[in-house]
Amino acid sequence: MSTIAGISACLFGNLLFTLAPIPPEPSPDPMGRGYMGITVQTGALMIESVQPGLPAAKSGLRSGDVLLRVGTLEPREFEQVVSHICSFRPGAVVEIEVQRGSERKTFRVKLASRPPELDLQRNPNRPIDIDD
Repeated sequence: MSTIAGISACLFGNLLFTLAPIPPEPSPDPMGRGYMGITVQTGALMIESVQPGLPAAKSGLRSGDVLLRVGTLEPREFEQVVSHICSFRPGAVVEIEVQRGSERKTFRVKLASRPPELDLQRNPNRPIDIDD
């Protein structure tokens, strides 16, 4: 195998395969807000779903885990979890402790950037601004 101008080439028999370099992950927005990629059951701290490829899934969190501790916070409701995670910048590593069955497990989650559409607050009593 040899490297030619930053592109790797592999020779198998008479076939030549060129592998493009894998681009690095983009740097997180330094002004962004942290995001794990989970949803919970209404009124509970049990993880309902973990979005594939996002920080919670990469760290090993699973649906059915019950959130016990997020960083230094011991939440009583999910809104506390959201506020606490949003107080961190993307790229920060937060320790998450969960109850999984009869075991307590701790995970280190490297936060991603919170999608902007999650912050859109729709208020039907507020007029819509229109630029002329």
